[in-house]
Amino acid sequence: MQWLKRGLLGITGVAILAAVAASMWFWFTPVGVNNYINKVTFKLAIDSPELLTYLGAIDNTPLDFHSGKLADYTKEEEERSIAELRAARAGLNAYGPEGLEGQELLTWKIAAWFFDDLLRQAELRYSGYRVNQISGVTVNLPQFLTDTHVIKNEKSVRRYLSRLAEFGRVLRETHERVIDDRANGVIPPDFVIEKALVGMNKLLRVVQNRIRWSPH
Repeated sequence: MQWLKRGLLGITGVAILAAVAASMWFWFTPVGVNNYINKVTFKLAIDSPELLTYLGAIDNTPLDFHSGKLADYTKEEEERSIAELRAARAGLNAYGPEGLEGQELLTWKIAAWFFDDLLRQAELRYSGYRVNQISGVTVNLPQFLTDTHVIKNEKSVRRYLSRLAEFGRVLRETHERVIDDRANGVIPPDFVIEKALVGMNKLLRVVQNRIRWSPH
């Protein structure tokens, strides 16, 4: 039995060393522009439960940690996300474009453009109506709950109900953002708000029907 214990300890040690090496290679000090972009993309993705569900890779699996949650829609969270994006864009410069060629250079340029475009959009935070009849949380989230969140068993139903409970919190956070928008001169006409509410009520009725016919 001693040899078995020594063998298991040896295998465990090798696994630990491999895991440490992999984490250093991919996470702490990513090697190459592709690994850096993979790391940044992963970090941005796990901040958004909705995005993870859109991707659909780990919903309703043992790795599912997100599908009973909705994202944080506060101004503070937006500021944190923008700061994280700026850091990601600055970090990209350590991987190019000097010294890159071919596919890696193209990857760097696409990533740089994508980050820069997101940061340009972030500078225009008071340039549109946060809630309207065709977009915003009053449209996108009900559509997400009716069309994207997969209900396949009792556990997924509980997660779905948890997200519905989170919806009220998201609406409160969005209301605070709308007040902030108005203080900065972005004031939508009354008919825009009215149409947005009408659309949300229709979609919420669809959500209620979906719950009624979900598996229990």
